[in-house]
Amino acid sequence: MVQPISRRRLLAALSSMALCGPMLAQAAAGDFPAKPVTLVIPQAPGSGSDVVGRMLANFMAPSLGQTIIAENRPGAGGIIAHQSVKRAPADGYTILFTSTAQLLVVPVMNSAAHYSLDDFTPVAPILWAPFAVLVANTPEAPKDIKELIDAIRAKPSAYASAGMGTMTHLGTESFLRRAGLEATHVPYQGSGAALTDLMSGQVLFATDSLTASMRHIKSGKLRALAVTGDKREASLPDVPTLAEAGLEGPPIGVLGGLFAPKGVPPEAIRKIKLAVEEALRNPKLQEQFAATESTVLHMTNDEFLARLNQQAPFWQGLVADLGLNAK
Repeated sequence: MVQPISRRRLLAALSSMALCGPMLAQAAAGDFPAKPVTLVIPQAPGSGSDVVGRMLANFMAPSLGQTIIAENRPGAGGIIAHQSVKRAPADGYTILFTSTAQLLVVPVMNSAAHYSLDDFTPVAPILWAPFAVLVANTPEAPKDIKELIDAIRAKPSAYASAGMGTMTHLGTESFLRRAGLEATHVPYQGSGAALTDLMSGQVLFATDSLTASMRHIKSGKLRALAVTGDKREASLPDVPTLAEAGLEGPPIGVLGGLFAPKGVPPEAIRKIKLAVEEALRNPKLQEQFAATESTVLHMTNDEFLARLNQQAPFWQGLVADLGLNAK
């Protein structure tokens, strides 16, 4: 015959279970990582994010003591990847390599994005990548920012971007607003197509990443009129910043880093961040990062999150002012 459980014994059992949960989680975090870690990349293979993410995974693995599996989950402007990581177990075995546009812009521009920055925990800051204001390197093209501004004022002009709502689009609009100008936006499917038409003279100018444009600048097909960071780039020492060209404002570029679902044990985050920091100290990885025209970020996770939260109102306000709405 089954004996009934007294109320006192039931409460004691429930209390024990409640205590066991955190203890088991702490034990699991102490053993972390006991299996391979998946690094989710929101872009397709061969993209800039894919290249950087895979480089990082390769250099992190020895320090972490486990394989890091780089997994591409492209689609819907990053929504698929972000929502899958948001729903992943909060155990540290699924992390996300993402950046400004997917974290701050997509959620306010696309109603299908059921996530926000608050749904993720920063694991490690990785990079800062500024842009360049570009024109074709032809005799008739503007030679500096002043000439570009004069050309836009003189007659209706068009600019290329990597797509509606991308940072190349928003970065150009930010530049135009500083200069008190308007121009027609011509969105393309990626930077490759946008820069091809810029070089052929189909549009007057573009604002794009140095990662995408540097080889065209070095080959003499594109001319960089200004860079959008807070200092000149070592690879373009003769190209002024927008501020130096007389257009003051916050730096324009992309912040990138690793994130995890909310609730990941702090010990797991600590171990991943230590692996990232060790990887970023490796001269070989530093050399590969330099080739992508990206600057390594050296800051705490709290500082990284604070910088993203500081930038959010600017980019999200720009999206609202432009009336961008991806259906």
